[in-house]
Amino acid sequence: MIVNNMEDIQIDRKKIEQWISEGYDVIQDGKLLKVDGNLQEFLAQFADEEESKTYLLQELITWPEEELKKL
Repeated sequence: MIVNNMEDIQIDRKKIEQWISEGYDVIQDGKLLKVDGNLQEFLAQFADEEESKTYLLQELITWPEEELKKL
């Protein structure tokens, strides 16, 4: 798994497209992650955690810009 910290970055669709093209899969607790192996299995680990902030980039790209600004 490769991690890239994100601090004070404004998230928008263009930025998400860039991250996807760079091979990132997930934002988790403010960090970009490249997931090795099965992405669904990785995400399932956090399904029961109420406070975990894990977002799939392919899903985020469909969100309205107003919602992305809240992340």
